[in-house]
Amino acid sequence: MRRIILLFALLVLIRGTPSAALAEGGEPPGADVSLAHRFVPVLYFHPDEPFRPQPVEVLVGQARLRQTRTGWFDVNVLNDPTLRDLCRFRGPEYFLDVWYGDEGTSDYKNYSAHRAYYKAHLSPDSGGPPATAYARVVREDGHIIIQYWLFYYYNDWLNKHEGDWEMVQVILDEMEQPQWVVVSQHHGGTRRPWSAVHVEEGTHPAVYVALGSHANYFWGDEVFPNVREMGNTSFTVVDRTGRAHRTVPQVLLIPQQGEVERNPDAWPGMEWLCFSGNWGERAAQADLGGPHGPPEKESWVAPYTWGMEQPRDEAIWYTHRLRVAVKADGPVRIDGKTRDDDLDWVPQPDDRGGTLLLHEEPTTPVSFTVEALTATQVAITTTYPFRELNVVRQISYRSIPLMPGERLSGRLCASCGPGLRKVTTDGAETNVEVAYEEVIKPAVWDAPDVVWLAGMLPAEEISRGLGSALLAGLLPTLLYVLALYWADRYEKEPKRLLATAFVWGALPAILLTLIVRFIFNLPPALGAKAVEATGAGWLAPWIEEVLKGAVVMFIFLRYPREFDGVVDGILYGGMAGFGFAMTGNTIGYLGAFLFQGWAGLGARAFVQGVLHSLNHALYSAAFGAGLGWTRAMPPRRYRWAPALAGFLLAGAVHTGHVLALRAAWGATAIGVLITLAGLAGMVALLVGMLTRQQRVLRRELLGEVPEEVYRAITRPGGWTHAQWQALRQGGIQGWLKVRRLHQMCAELAFKRQRARRRPDDPDLAEETERLRKEIQAMIQS
Repeated sequence: MRRIILLFALLVLIRGTPSAALAEGGEPPGADVSLAHRFVPVLYFHPDEPFRPQPVEVLVGQARLRQTRTGWFDVNVLNDPTLRDLCRFRGPEYFLDVWYGDEGTSDYKNYSAHRAYYKAHLSPDSGGPPATAYARVVREDGHIIIQYWLFYYYNDWLNKHEGDWEMVQVILDEMEQPQWVVVSQHHGGTRRPWSAVHVEEGTHPAVYVALGSHANYFWGDEVFPNVREMGNTSFTVVDRTGRAHRTVPQVLLIPQQGEVERNPDAWPGMEWLCFSGNWGERAAQADLGGPHGPPEKESWVAPYTWGMEQPRDEAIWYTHRLRVAVKADGPVRIDGKTRDDDLDWVPQPDDRGGTLLLHEEPTTPVSFTVEALTATQVAITTTYPFRELNVVRQISYRSIPLMPGERLSGRLCASCGPGLRKVTTDGAETNVEVAYEEVIKPAVWDAPDVVWLAGMLPAEEISRGLGSALLAGLLPTLLYVLALYWADRYEKEPKRLLATAFVWGALPAILLTLIVRFIFNLPPALGAKAVEATGAGWLAPWIEEVLKGAVVMFIFLRYPREFDGVVDGILYGGMAGFGFAMTGNTIGYLGAFLFQGWAGLGARAFVQGVLHSLNHALYSAAFGAGLGWTRAMPPRRYRWAPALAGFLLAGAVHTGHVLALRAAWGATAIGVLITLAGLAGMVALLVGMLTRQQRVLRRELLGEVPEEVYRAITRPGGWTHAQWQALRQGGIQGWLKVRRLHQMCAELAFKRQRARRRPDDPDLAEETERLRKEIQAMIQS
């Protein structure tokens, strides 16, 4: 008797455990494994859906682990994290960030890059991990709850983000009989009784996964309008389900989280349960960043309570469909007859009503009857959609008394109109009076999958946002252009040629670059490696330098007299680079605002954009300097070596910068420091330009002009001081005369230098002599 009592107490203890118990040796009990496999859902996808639920390694293996620092840039912790590392760095300040090698392709908003890489490398069809569901068995309040956690690589819906956790929950009674199915949908979910769920092979509920968002629903080939709010404005986007790509995921049973935290080495493959950070890059708006994992969600803490708090499926959705909803005080029998297969029946508990609905317009009217099993009162609401009018008409009948055997009958079709008849047990029929009628408009049958969030803002906010984006893209670059033009103080290049270089970089060059990048991001037509080549930083920098350098080469060949030295090459190359960066920054800022609203215009984006302009100018200036060096060299066999070296240097530095950002330990902080090389390089170029010009002036004007003029031109600050004195003493005319004299002296100095380097050019000698005579005449006057 003592052994029987002890055995009974042990069984009660095991069944009362609030979470899945663990057998000795660390293995989950066989009963839980059996339950998890018995009720695993069958997943159906939209025909256009590329992503499948897979083990978390699909993202961890392609991500870097980063840490948020308050008041500072996010920093890298690990470039190649493992699942075990997620237990070491488990705090909420950490997050996983998918990384392909550069900020552009790796950005969480770049859905085309994520989609292309996934299809080429990570999907089950391309050899990636198989479809997987993480199963968790919990016992709570006399129920057995089986949760199937589904992890997706990318959420390609309105709120695009890396990583996506969804869940299907089956609730059993203590006798292991299914009662409810609960499915996750965005920030909540809906539920249906087991009897209203499509079930395959007796125990596998069919779940229909929405395109892009991966929200789960109970019906395929349907649209589910979701109302979202932004500020004081609401808008509607839809989830779309399908019936394609039938998938039965493999099941991996989840142990207790505490067991993994205490001894992660004992649970290989499950160490991710420790991680409380974000499964994807963080964003200013939480909905646009990677989600938290299952243990951080309310549905994990109290699965039964959470599940039963979710609204019934038919109470939230299908308001635009033909339907009849029945509520009764006592049990009734409801029957619907149609030739179509699209009739959906969702019963209420204890046979006290339910909802009949059709997901498509029926080809023939649907007849329905409601028969009382006991004396009861019945309320019926019928819904008639009129799509051509964009409205839904609801007819309500309230407090209809029925005796046992009496029934109500009616028909459902858009053209039938309202009408309900009561039939007594002796066959007598009477019309039932309508209690309430309502027209709902506008009804939603369809809506866009993607909405520009900026379009939801008031007109004033849109104007401010677009203005800020344009200003941030244009103003810094224009200031850089003015600084570069000012640095060419003594021998100004023609404005038309400088404008040509700038406009080429701003429009044709960047458009051609975008086209080439688009072509190389179309696997598998050009091979999956094309994505890696452009994304990893090996190919894109060279494409950009070729296209930017094209205009510099054109000016070099077409206008040899205007492009005759290293300084000229720096000017034309820098202008092309600034134009390229200006357009790229402006497009980036406008796109960020249109798709994310004000959240897309963060300080980090502006800082990187401002420094980005300097880097592109530096790369192009290197090629321009090489061409200028080539111009200054006498004709000989290796004359073009400096030009080739300049181009190779531009491409190598550009590529090195991209790869350094990829490998930088501590980016983006170190990434910004690396990017500051562009600022340092441009400052060095400007200082070098000014120093070189001063050296030319001192050498070539010595003995050519009077000592007073020589000191004014070659002494630091002398140019400005002399012109200021002329303005004070001689007014505008005096200032113009001195300014013109200084410009002619500077032009003489550079002409003398070129004439000495190119003695075979008689035109240079003539121009030098002409300038000498004009200067002497101006001094004597």
